[in-house]
Amino acid sequence: MQQNEKFKDWLFRYQYMYRIRRTEKSKNRFLSALVMDISEMREDVQVIEFNREKNYASRNVYIGDVEKADRIICTYYDTPIQHFGPYVLFDRKEQEKRTTGFILASSVLLILAGIAGTFLYMQYASDAFEVLSVRTLLIALAYGIYFYMLGKVTKGLPKRRTLIRNTSSVLGLLGMMSEEKGTKTAFAFVDEGSFGENGLEALRAVNKKAKIFLLDCIGADAPLHVEHPTSDRQLAYIFSAKTAEKGQTTRFYLDKADLNKKTLNMENIAKVAELCR
Repeated sequence: MQQNEKFKDWLFRYQYMYRIRRTEKSKNRFLSALVMDISEMREDVQVIEFNREKNYASRNVYIGDVEKADRIICTYYDTPIQHFGPYVLFDRKEQEKRTTGFILASSVLLILAGIAGTFLYMQYASDAFEVLSVRTLLIALAYGIYFYMLGKVTKGLPKRRTLIRNTSSVLGLLGMMSEEKGTKTAFAFVDEGSFGENGLEALRAVNKKAKIFLLDCIGADAPLHVEHPTSDRQLAYIFSAKTAEKGQTTRFYLDKADLNKKTLNMENIAKVAELCR
């Protein structure tokens, strides 16, 4: 896949301007840009909602006739939460432990920092307390910022370097979409895929017969794999990852250095496009 001007534009915007896709606001910004880019290539694009709550809804983007397609090529677009160690594919429990451990450790450190800051303030503050003084207003502002940050940390901080996971797959799918004109192939960008399968399940509920190819980290500097991690032969994962043997099973993973890279493995992206033709 050549890096033409359109692809370079996508690369810049999705690597920097829309790299975080975690909150309702950030996801809406990304989806607005994505739908606009897709609309320049084709007209059969739709955004569907699922898991609607009071102030939030998950959204999938479908391109083509998803209900009648023989195969659907998809990827998830939401941003994963910060975690310890490598990203281990197909091991939800291990990833949950690493993510929960990071949230707990960062929350404890921030709470300890808050306690230490309060202790220092009490040691050096004068006994006189003035409600409308500049110092009191600054202290109130500092505590406001502190509790705002604490709230963010306890919910999990999104990763900021998302080019590999999973912007690379978003870009790869956009590239394939611009070249694929057949009616038997549909495409999908699914929500809630970085730490679950809600978006994928919503997609499969629309078409239970189609062969589904899910792309993950295809731009990583690691070997490409095509795997069926479950007994379901209708679902295949295409991804880049290193391997390690663990007992009788093969472990697929990407370490921190792999995930934080700022350049794409264009050879892998081109191979995936050719594989999905």
